[in-house]
Amino acid sequence: MTIEGQKVTVKGPKGTTSRVFPPMCEVTQESGAVIVKRNGETRTHREMHGLTRALLNNMIIGVSNGFGESLEIVGVGYRAEIKGKELQLALGFAQPVRYPVPEGVTIEVPEPTKIRISGIEKEKVGQVAAEIRRLRPPEPYKGKGVKYTGEVIHRKAGKAAVGTGSS
Repeated sequence: MTIEGQKVTVKGPKGTTSRVFPPMCEVTQESGAVIVKRNGETRTHREMHGLTRALLNNMIIGVSNGFGESLEIVGVGYRAEIKGKELQLALGFAQPVRYPVPEGVTIEVPEPTKIRISGIEKEKVGQVAAEIRRLRPPEPYKGKGVKYTGEVIHRKAGKAAVGTGSS
């Protein structure tokens, strides 16, 4: 890890990432430990202290282990595949949806109905997963669409059967 003023660069086996932190906090490295100190006691200083600490922790975890997100596609004929540098999704529209894979993120399709997103930056991985899910969010009646693995879709009952009509 290198610290140059407010810019911190972290290197690890998965890659390198850097970020410029706000001047309200000071990041130092002492005897192998990274220390974040705030320059004041206002509410904003305390908020930035926690944010800086969390972002720095995510940088360290990202370059050492990486982050991942999994999506599932539910629906008859719904599927995904990788073609070159883009993800191609058949989501029930007239044309397949093409999603370009951004830099720093890896998208894998182990099965036609499963998508695995991984990378060293937690924010990017989460943003890509949210953008893919937004293409066809799961609907509440049949549950068709793109959802996170393990996400529970609260289902609604359809139209009630017309049985007892009083006239």
